[in-house]
Amino acid sequence: MAWLPKRFLRGEPPASGGPNNLHRRSVYTKELGEPDRIFPGNGPDSVEVLAFGRDFSLIDPAGDGFVLLTNGMSDRRMAVRSDAGGDFKRRAELMWYVREPEPNILSNIRWLAEYPFIDDTWLGFGHRIAMPWPPVSGSEFRTFLFLTPIIAPDQRIAERLTIDNDDVAILCVHLISGMELEFIKTTGLDAFLDMLDEHDYPHVFNPGRKSCV
Repeated sequence: MAWLPKRFLRGEPPASGGPNNLHRRSVYTKELGEPDRIFPGNGPDSVEVLAFGRDFSLIDPAGDGFVLLTNGMSDRRMAVRSDAGGDFKRRAELMWYVREPEPNILSNIRWLAEYPFIDDTWLGFGHRIAMPWPPVSGSEFRTFLFLTPIIAPDQRIAERLTIDNDDVAILCVHLISGMELEFIKTTGLDAFLDMLDEHDYPHVFNPGRKSCV
């Protein structure tokens, strides 16, 4: 279930520069152009992160920012349970709309890309990861929420990217408050997404945003 704003089998860790990385990058660049910045993985379990500059003015009054995309998470299959139901994909890459690719943001998206393989689990649309402390500087929010892309080129990446004949999910990273998390638990994700539309939720990450609940 894609969220469109109303306002308009596991393997080994990825090898940087391997054929899968080149394939993913070719799919990314076909839709987004060449990356403005490249952040190579800094360890055996650390994925490459690509930063694509974008004018977000149609959906965010602040204008320019970056689309961050991991390039390596989908080399390994996630441990999706056989009884999970739905259309959960066994491979994924992460996307994050940010103002600047700051070190704290990069370390978080890399940790999130490794999380399913640390915990022998999987990530999909609507999944949350509650942290014991605020993970991003400048924000008091502690829970990561994963949604699908909202912009056409990003959606096309999700439609076209496959690794070893497996479809690859593109999951957008969001950070939500404790009260927003409780709202989702009690009222449901659809109602929460409707509420974000009503509150002009900033799609480009803003650590200073106020809770919608």
